[in-house]
Amino acid sequence: MPYQRILVEKANYIATLTLNRPEKHNALDMLFFREFGQCMDEIKSDDDIRVIIITGAGRSFCSGVDFADLAQAMADPARVAEGLADLSQPFGPLQTLPRSLRTCYKPVIAAINGFTSGMGLALACLCDYRIASERATFAPGFINLGIAGELGLTYLLPRITGLPVALKFLTAGETKDSSWAERSGLVEQVVPPQILIEAAHALGGKLAQMPPLALGMVKQLLYQGLETSFDFQLRFEFQAASRLIQTEDFQEGMRAALEKRPPVFKGR
Repeated sequence: MPYQRILVEKANYIATLTLNRPEKHNALDMLFFREFGQCMDEIKSDDDIRVIIITGAGRSFCSGVDFADLAQAMADPARVAEGLADLSQPFGPLQTLPRSLRTCYKPVIAAINGFTSGMGLALACLCDYRIASERATFAPGFINLGIAGELGLTYLLPRITGLPVALKFLTAGETKDSSWAERSGLVEQVVPPQILIEAAHALGGKLAQMPPLALGMVKQLLYQGLETSFDFQLRFEFQAASRLIQTEDFQEGMRAALEKRPPVFKGR
């Protein structure tokens, strides 16, 4: 279905989601949050999509919350109450974005094309892979507004960069460039801006050739492993293996290995 805030392109098992408010540096308003949840539900249920790429239109990836929309909301007590209610609800519009990405078993790649701040930084961290343009910049955003963080950023960032780097970055309030992001581990790759989407699709193409069920299980196990004990993780791995060895993809992988040919996985 068409969306106002997101452009969706599907090709070669990859869905590219482009945040589409370039005149606002792809700032996030309530319409975006509602559309994003619907869009992710659509893509999760599409068996022809195996990989998701998220990028931004224009010069920015995502500048964070839409301040004009926020200012209007703060001036209206009814909207303030509604917003607080949304924040408190586990599956309210604002919580849909982090939860939908965290529970998505399809690989998600952030193609960070430009300025990234606040909730936009959290959005990038919610993705599984991050490729940045040489022009990309990263700002913590929240501390300069007198708040701490949203969309799971304070949980995600220290697990990506390590606690000391995350603490210094989020409390200093300084904008960093793509070189810093690569050195700190925030992004895995920095490329010239003209080949950013090409690089994202190259990675997406490789991932799309992997067995989708096993790929999703790897994501689930790794993220789950952050929260559990070693003994429990061993049990979860056994349960995962018990399910995966019954799939057609496992049989295809075994045959391909014996026949010394590339496997062709079908996600079943």
